[in-house]
Amino acid sequence: MDSLVIGYGNDLRSDDGAGRAVADRVDELNLPGVAVRSVMQLTPELALEMAEVDTVVFVDASVEVSATTAEPVTAASPDPSAMSHYTTPATLLGMTATIGKVPATAVAISIPVTEMGLGMELTPMTEIGVDQAVVMVKELVTQ
Repeated sequence: MDSLVIGYGNDLRSDDGAGRAVADRVDELNLPGVAVRSVMQLTPELALEMAEVDTVVFVDASVEVSATTAEPVTAASPDPSAMSHYTTPATLLGMTATIGKVPATAVAISIPVTEMGLGMELTPMTEIGVDQAVVMVKELVTQ
């Protein structure tokens, strides 16, 4: 595989499932050379797959953005607590460096959210962000 798309979040908490919704939609596109993972949270095991690709795209919901954004990710020193619990894209890249090559391109796409309560439906604003994120992912992995 040339690229890995990792959509993460809790799809039982309304908009928090936006990253996984993007992963599911990208997976349905069957893009050549693109592996897709839909996960609840980032875990160290993903570093093994990341060491095998040139591009990794992380997709998650965020209360910190007001528009769908794509930002480069640089590796950070691995945090010992990340070995068994939630980690960040930057820390996961740092872990990847300890076991193999770091992807040449790493991008984090953030989708704005408003509703994080219990539920399985995305709000209209987040649905728009999911659509935008799918387009961004396609552009990143087909360059």
